[in-house]
Amino acid sequence: MARIGMGLGVGLYALALICCPQAGAEAARAGLTLCGQVILPALFPYFVLSNLAIGLGLGRWLGQKLGGLMPRLFHVGGAGGAALALGLLGGYPVGAGAVRELLERGQCSPEEAQRLLLFCNNAGPAFILSVAGVSVFGRMEIGFLLLTVHALSALGVGLLLRGPEGAVGGEQISSAPRPAPGALLPQAVGKALSSSLQVCAYVVLFNVLIGLLRALTEDWLSLPVGLEPLLAGLLELSNGVCALPAVSSPTLRLALCGFLLGWGGFSVHSQTTALLEGSGLRLGPYLRAKALQGLLSAGLLALAAPLCRGMLPVAHTGGRLTLVQLFPQSLAFGAALWIAILVLLTNRGGKSPCGQV
Repeated sequence: MARIGMGLGVGLYALALICCPQAGAEAARAGLTLCGQVILPALFPYFVLSNLAIGLGLGRWLGQKLGGLMPRLFHVGGAGGAALALGLLGGYPVGAGAVRELLERGQCSPEEAQRLLLFCNNAGPAFILSVAGVSVFGRMEIGFLLLTVHALSALGVGLLLRGPEGAVGGEQISSAPRPAPGALLPQAVGKALSSSLQVCAYVVLFNVLIGLLRALTEDWLSLPVGLEPLLAGLLELSNGVCALPAVSSPTLRLALCGFLLGWGGFSVHSQTTALLEGSGLRLGPYLRAKALQGLLSAGLLALAAPLCRGMLPVAHTGGRLTLVQLFPQSLAFGAALWIAILVLLTNRGGKSPCGQV
């Protein structure tokens, strides 16, 4: 049945390309531009830093600092705090890459990695604050509200789906040899480049799919205003968020934004699948957890909307926003957050996490 469905999907994709070749080509060019100007500059440094941080001992250092907190709250070892921190700071799909890195270095068990994956792969604060907050809602305060609810919903998923209390596998012994200091940087850069190119390939593919769907439906199918960003965001997060300004209801716009940020989109899930290939981690529980996180975010934001109604703007008459114009601010936010967290990690108590290797 799955093979038949895949065959039908490929056939429809080929038919759409034949019927709308110009739309497909323009969407591909837009996707490549987005990757060159946004995705690679934004994600590549995060992937390098994630690989370096875990390779230098961030997981073990956090395992000591959070040795009591992570097992009590989420029933995983303290090293999982590295994946949680990197996932909340780096954005999709850095958290998934950090989980795999911990697993490959033997700093968590496969069972713990599966549980970590449920709540450690999240949208980054750079995207939430500058794109969702400033560009979509016009207020940094809304961006911080979205960021807070997104983080709380991720932690809520981790609490709700944490499994039995005795699920922590104990202290893990690394099964992979530690790389020499001179080899750590080349390995981190190589893994980061491979991961970034995989992400870009999926961004271009899903950008083409959305462009073809819009070309095929805009002439004969008029969707309700709130449904277009939802459908686009189910496939690809950035396109869905950029279509939100046309939604007339501020409460609905805020709730939809929270859902899309929590869900992440099938493009992100495909990127996550590629990063986890060969790891043995299952995607089904992860997808259910992301759906739950989206619903939790939407519910919390719908409850919070009456409290900040004066800050929520009316719908933009200009329709959807342009992706490439939104991201320069997010790069600055991301750089500032990473500098702050690295200063905190390297100076807290006068010891560096690198010293724990």
